[in-house]
Amino acid sequence: MALVLLLLLPIFLLSSSSCLVLAIPTLASQAATLLSLKDSFSPPLPPQLRSWTLANYASLCSSWPGVACSNRTVVSLDISGYNLSGTLPPAIADLAGLRFFSAAANSFSGDIPPAIAALRDLRHLNLSNNQFNGTLDALDFSAMHSLQVLDLYDNDLAGALPTLLPAAAGLRHLDLGGNFFSGTIPPSFGRFPAIQFLSLAGNSLSGDIPPDLANLSTLRHLFLGYFNRFDGGIPAELGRLTSLVHLDLANCGLQGPIPASLGDLTGLDTLYLQTNQLNGTIPPSLGNLTGLRFLDVSNNALTGEIPPELAALRELRLLNMFINRFRGGVPDFLGDLRSLQVLKLWQNNFTGAIPAALGRAAPLREVDLSTNRLTGEVPRWLCARGQLEILILLDNFLFGPVPEGLGACPTLTRGNYLTGRLEEDGSGGGGSSSSRLSLLNLSSNRFNGSLPASMGNFSWLQTLLLGGNQLGGQIPRQVGRLKRLLKLDLSGNKLTGAVPGEVGECTSLTYLDLSGNRLSGAIPVRLVQIKVLNYLNVSWNMLSGSIPRELGGMKSLTAADFSHNELSGRVPESGQFAYLNGSSFVGNPGLVVVNPKQQVMGGGPGILGGAGTQDERGSSSSSAVMGRLKLLLAAVGLLGFSVAFAAAAVATTRSAAMLRRRRRSSSWRWRMTAFQQVSFGCEDVVRCVKENCVVGRGGAGVVYRGTMPGGECVAVKRIVSAEGGGFQAEVETLGGIRHRHIVRLLAFCSGPEAKLLVYEYMVNGSLGEALHRAGADDGGGGVVLSWASRLRVATEAAKGLCYLHHDCSPPILHRDVKSNNILLDARMEAHVADFGLAKFLGGSGASECMSAVAGSYGYIAPEKEGTKNGDPRKQANQKDIK
Repeated sequence: MALVLLLLLPIFLLSSSSCLVLAIPTLASQAATLLSLKDSFSPPLPPQLRSWTLANYASLCSSWPGVACSNRTVVSLDISGYNLSGTLPPAIADLAGLRFFSAAANSFSGDIPPAIAALRDLRHLNLSNNQFNGTLDALDFSAMHSLQVLDLYDNDLAGALPTLLPAAAGLRHLDLGGNFFSGTIPPSFGRFPAIQFLSLAGNSLSGDIPPDLANLSTLRHLFLGYFNRFDGGIPAELGRLTSLVHLDLANCGLQGPIPASLGDLTGLDTLYLQTNQLNGTIPPSLGNLTGLRFLDVSNNALTGEIPPELAALRELRLLNMFINRFRGGVPDFLGDLRSLQVLKLWQNNFTGAIPAALGRAAPLREVDLSTNRLTGEVPRWLCARGQLEILILLDNFLFGPVPEGLGACPTLTRGNYLTGRLEEDGSGGGGSSSSRLSLLNLSSNRFNGSLPASMGNFSWLQTLLLGGNQLGGQIPRQVGRLKRLLKLDLSGNKLTGAVPGEVGECTSLTYLDLSGNRLSGAIPVRLVQIKVLNYLNVSWNMLSGSIPRELGGMKSLTAADFSHNELSGRVPESGQFAYLNGSSFVGNPGLVVVNPKQQVMGGGPGILGGAGTQDERGSSSSSAVMGRLKLLLAAVGLLGFSVAFAAAAVATTRSAAMLRRRRRSSSWRWRMTAFQQVSFGCEDVVRCVKENCVVGRGGAGVVYRGTMPGGECVAVKRIVSAEGGGFQAEVETLGGIRHRHIVRLLAFCSGPEAKLLVYEYMVNGSLGEALHRAGADDGGGGVVLSWASRLRVATEAAKGLCYLHHDCSPPILHRDVKSNNILLDARMEAHVADFGLAKFLGGSGASECMSAVAGSYGYIAPEKEGTKNGDPRKQANQKDIK
């Protein structure tokens, strides 16, 4: 400020141009005000503000970023998205001519300065997406006659809504959403004379919705939902808001029926009433809303049938009515809606057939009619417009063939649950080579017939779930063409013939379940080609021959079940077989188990069979007795020899033996399970666990950086708990996951004192570090993420979470999504990590994770209160949204 005065002194001494004397000080004083604002911002400052200096104050109106002038007076200041922090000083009021001010999308905190009300010409004030706190009580809204836009969305403001706010009579846009305002909505909020947009959503408001809001005759957009908890129901008076275009009352605890008066809102484009406790039927008067495009009444307790009057909603694009108690048929007029894109009616009591014309005229993208009582065939036109992405029809009573063209629908990506017969030709159920279908779930339905050979055309398929049907015939050899396949479940069918060796060509497979069929022949040795197989289940078939010894060399195999077949010979004891217990081999009369760890509890070495003849059991018993007697005599002799040898050894080499045992004890007790092809062992991993290798500490353990003998860098997470906890959750979750944007678990090592998770190493650390570390301008040398990079990272992380929520069966909740749990690789690609709190949601939707809040403080999802049992897809989305 002193420099400004010194700069102005020569100007005031000039007398040759009185006009210059009057103009330049005005620019200089405004520049001084802007520089005082700049000084209140916390470093580091963005490059946009570098030109805000005293040296070029004269070019204030032409070259200062964010500043606009009229007649040498600053009338607009826009510093939105500058990544600024700190406080907003009262000096802002010194810009007396200001009409437009936006500081949105920064990190400002503290109170909103009351002096801002002194800006009499201010028309637009946007402070959204910051961290302003405190209340609005000190602001004199009666002095802000010119104010038209007040946007304070997404801050930390609290207290009661200011009763005198309507004194700003010129307000047309008011957004107080996403804060912590509490108490009731003042009746005075019904006295805004010119309001067009009003949002109070996402606060902690309670009480009744005041009928006075119906006096806002100019209102076009009204948002009151999301985490407010109102008493009572929807005021019938809202039907007088005839200018209304968008009405959003979702998720705010409303009860009672939907007022028929809402049918008077004939200009309505969007009506959102989902996730409340509304009951009764859909009022037929809603058919008057002929311009309605989005209607969502899902997750309520509504009953009755869909009224035929809704056929007049010809512009409807989205219709959500899931999780209610609707009954009757799915109306045929839905097939005549030419704009319909999303139709979700799942978890109701609909009966009858799906409208045959559904999809013929409309560009359907998502259709979910699951968990109803629908019968008949799947309509042939569902993908007629070639835009269908999601089709879910499970838990119905559908039958008949899969329609032609549906299997070849190129846009289908996930969630395809059908019933009927799998067609052999590529245009039916088999699919075409152009299809990019990645998940096909037809499990637990009534599919019959045989598996089509054309299933091999789904070259992008990663998950194929056909369990729990009535499929017969042989497994086609073309299954070996599914090179991207990660999970294959054909259990619980009537499949016959041999297990084709071509299954071994699915080299990305981590999960293979062929149990509960009528398969015969030998177990193919070619399965050893699958280097990442974790789970193998061939139980309850009629397989014969011996168990291939080569399977023991599959280091990734952690669970296998060969029980209840007709296998014979000796159970291999080497490799991974040494860790399987007797339950993996029972029910095979000809199978001989010698390793005690592989025997059924209470049994000894011998044949693992079921029921046999009395002579066979007697013969086996006599042989077992003789075998035990011989074993006992050998053991006694060996014991005597060992005692003598041990005494001599103790006398001569006691200290050396002690030293060797200590050296060996840290390695032989470690056991590794590999989920990828690795070239290192547990001893290499253990060497990394030392203090000078620590790179991070999380809620479930300490993370070390290590270099393997082959030069590969890995991240080792040490869990010091002997119980399951975070370790068990991470192993169970990550072991079977393969996704580009989810961190890869390479292996885990289990020891007596700790457990070690081995991940791929991310050289650029976490997103949190990239966002908050010192930048290059400050000498910190950190990576500065551009806004384009931030958007890309957010999108990639969302893809990873979407995979967990929708493409894993059962769905997986991360439950601790935050910037520090998103890692960046050498190309700055995002990988979701740290599954220490991950939980599975079972098919019923129930989960132990629903009974308690989990996650890091400050990052817990606001939807945490939705803990009642429900659809696992909905719960998965809610729990991981921040």
